[in-house]
Amino acid sequence: MTREICLVEATGFFCQFFPCAVLCFVPFDEDKLRIRKRRLFLLLTLCVLAISVLFPFAVHRPSIQTLDVIIHTSDAYMLLAVVLSVAAYGVLVREHLRKKLLVIYIVIFYAALIFWLTNLVGTVLQPLFPNFAPNMPKVYHPRNLVFYLLSYVTVLPAFVLFFRRNVSSFLREIEPERMKSEFRCATVSTVSFLVLMMSTHMLFSVYLYNFLLNSLLLFLVLNQAIMYWVIVTSAVTRTREQNATRVLQAQQLQYDRISADMERSARLRHDMRHHWNYLYSLTDDGDVSKIREYLSSLADQAGHLENQVFCKNITVNALLQYYVGRARDEGIECKVAASCGDLGIRPEELTVLIGNVMENALRSCKNMPSPFIHMAIGLFHGAFTLEVTNSCPGVKLVRGAESDPDGFYPAAAFQSTRDGGGRGMAALADLAALHSGSAQFKFDAAGTFTSRIVLYTNL
Repeated sequence: MTREICLVEATGFFCQFFPCAVLCFVPFDEDKLRIRKRRLFLLLTLCVLAISVLFPFAVHRPSIQTLDVIIHTSDAYMLLAVVLSVAAYGVLVREHLRKKLLVIYIVIFYAALIFWLTNLVGTVLQPLFPNFAPNMPKVYHPRNLVFYLLSYVTVLPAFVLFFRRNVSSFLREIEPERMKSEFRCATVSTVSFLVLMMSTHMLFSVYLYNFLLNSLLLFLVLNQAIMYWVIVTSAVTRTREQNATRVLQAQQLQYDRISADMERSARLRHDMRHHWNYLYSLTDDGDVSKIREYLSSLADQAGHLENQVFCKNITVNALLQYYVGRARDEGIECKVAASCGDLGIRPEELTVLIGNVMENALRSCKNMPSPFIHMAIGLFHGAFTLEVTNSCPGVKLVRGAESDPDGFYPAAAFQSTRDGGGRGMAALADLAALHSGSAQFKFDAAGTFTSRIVLYTNL
């Protein structure tokens, strides 16, 4: 075995194997990996390099002389490398088994696509390349390396982008327990695809660069692409429908709870005002000026707040009266700028929206030295916008969370500080998604937390 052949074989193995190994980890978030991504990709590169360097020495042993034996040996070496990589992948990724297997299925599709394109290019360009080491059986040819390098700047970037945007989003959104049928279908489809691919691969060893076999392989690859698209679309659609139903149920339950609390609060304030008025009248029999002044201020405060008008929207106004009353009762400075009429948003949704934001704000203000809540709510540039800034002792972010240029994070970037976790921010994100809007949150060093919810309506 010459030095040139050793270099070509090692480079060919690396170029074929390395993208598949990298793609397996691309769609997973930082918190789903046991090693930080940069360190993981560096370690992965070194391991694949080591395996690639050993490849020509394992395949081109003195006892192996024929091309058939070399091809079978290289296939066995590749299979061993795949098995070891899958085992390491299963350990390094902390995610449900179904999600990890689905990523492997899509990577198999990428490998099959590259295999078909390699043979297609070899078929078309075979006359243009001189025979490389004609007396030496080998696995890879320089023209294969040329195509692999071209795929690194054409096919691979497209797949990396697809994995980061589509597959990563799909993995976050899908619930493994609710996609058993889609997973079974994907597994059967992938196994069948692999069997047909292996059969086609065996024919390629006999009828190299055959247009008929390339056409058959193209049909298998396209059929698998369509199958994956149908499976993923079906799973996402069903999950979204289930999430929408769950959100509506949660909205109704929360609407009922907050409405009942508001009614109880109104009755309590009404009863307390009667008590205060009665006690106030009793002071006429004596000169207890401090008691009269104190009771008078309480009665005025309760009556003023209960009748205060924040905006024209009945639901929003009632919610603001309720929560601003709670905030002031707890000694929290509360400022509201509201401009709401008909919003085109159901009362249940407004209740969930304002209720979750204000409940979080009230909870954050507890035990703060100078608590405050500042709210702006209304229609801005055709979208319903709610922005609440409140004092906050601190937040917990998931590892690897990234903010936008303004410092806002999505709801999924925050870890709940409540015992057993909470779904308040997740409910806001679900509600925003239903209205093609956004739910963003920011915490700054000054100890303030900002919630910004944008919903697009039909108005």
